[in-house]
Amino acid sequence: MPTVGWSGTFEPCARRCLTLVDALAGDAEFVVVLDGTATEPPAWLDRPHVTVVATGARRGPAQARNVAAAAARGEILLFVDADVELAPDALDRVCRAFARDRELVALFGAYDDEPLAPGIVSQYRNLLHHHTHTTHPGRAGTFWSGCGAIRAAAFADAGGFDEAYRYPSVEDIELGMRIVASGGKIVLDPALLCKHAKRWSLGSMISTDVVHRARPWTHLIAVSGSLPDALNIDGRGRLSGVCAVGMIMPLVGAMLLPAAALPAVGTLALACAALLLALNWDFYRLCLRKRGLRFAVAAIALHWLYYAYSSITFGVVMIVESLLGLRRSLACPSPCSEPSRTAAAANAIGRTPTTGGR
Repeated sequence: MPTVGWSGTFEPCARRCLTLVDALAGDAEFVVVLDGTATEPPAWLDRPHVTVVATGARRGPAQARNVAAAAARGEILLFVDADVELAPDALDRVCRAFARDRELVALFGAYDDEPLAPGIVSQYRNLLHHHTHTTHPGRAGTFWSGCGAIRAAAFADAGGFDEAYRYPSVEDIELGMRIVASGGKIVLDPALLCKHAKRWSLGSMISTDVVHRARPWTHLIAVSGSLPDALNIDGRGRLSGVCAVGMIMPLVGAMLLPAAALPAVGTLALACAALLLALNWDFYRLCLRKRGLRFAVAAIALHWLYYAYSSITFGVVMIVESLLGLRRSLACPSPCSEPSRTAAAANAIGRTPTTGGR
């Protein structure tokens, strides 16, 4: 049962998704959530199997998805972002996966390699997401709600998305970490494809990565006490981050060190660049094949920039978290209890599994 966030800006994506739901001939429902005040829905949503709900105020995707899940009646919830267009076989693939594996709790897919949004940054960003997901198939330690399905009962038992996230962030990653920590099975299926329509600028990419991705994700890692080996923070990703920072440090040092040290500084920077190329050559080859040499060169520069600022953010946040942890331990020598945000989310959606539909 697909649960779809809809925005008038991305009406074509929602229309195509609804067409797939129509083809299931009553075996699915389409729940549209408006993050804000309820308005008169467009005429094309006036169908028996379509439900339109609203959050009442702008509260962010975490609460919007919880509201949609509470209105859903099916046993499987499929979350699809409003700027995402599902592949023709996506719904069938989701249904077959859950019918085949009764232990499967959640499933998510990947963007395809033909993003809709033009522009170098948009093309790079979506191809990077495609490559990251398609090269990490199988059991996953996280979840992705851009095109991700989960059993309704498991979603309710987990407490839904943490509504403390008021903006698009790592609320789906955090939910996936909770599910896996409780023994739930999550699978990444690279053949479960969708197309992304979002436009990226250099500024929006950097601010999103630093403020809404790297910083909160590093906080989750610090709280959990372990560094997951998954997706873009696997061993290759970590080493790439070290190399990106390694390229910057010699350049900074060159301004402070004597001229005699410049050859050694340059050699270190070149070594880091060569290793970055080798570690990520499969992605750069994809960029070259899809968009040509000029785009591939730009993608390499953007990718190295991404690794540099993400790694620096990770290091800064980990230092801050360590200092805060030390401060808390000094202020509270015995274990202190803290309110659970997950419990608040559970109360928001209700912990009764939704059934029916399929």
